[in-house]
Amino acid sequence: MKCLIVDDDELARETISVQLAGVDCEMAKDGNEAVAKFEASLDNGPRIDLVLLDIMMPDMNGHETGKAIRQRERDRNIPASERTKIVMLTALNTPDDVMQSMISSQSSAYLVKPVEPHKLRETLSKIGLRVPK
Repeated sequence: MKCLIVDDDELARETISVQLAGVDCEMAKDGNEAVAKFEASLDNGPRIDLVLLDIMMPDMNGHETGKAIRQRERDRNIPASERTKIVMLTALNTPDDVMQSMISSQSSAYLVKPVEPHKLRETLSKIGLRVPK
């Protein structure tokens, strides 16, 4: 499995990367870098299977980044069943945030930071991804 961790906080990126030991993780500090890395994976492989995407980022927020990723997939006619899983990450935990993230970027799931290792594994399992132990 290949994962892209997108967060403007370096410590948050590193923490999640450690929780995903055994997974090929790439990191991006903002939405623009994330979209560029995602496009490169579509063009050159290997494809990214999972994007862990912080909502609150400067310039291009997580909702905008998720939309841009979905647009790149549509542009390449990738069927919905084969699209990358997106899990939104945020310190906010209100019903409006959950709904907006699920609708705007067609995300697969939503996690509240700080992300607990067992919650991360449980969430990934629910969306059909397996993390090596």
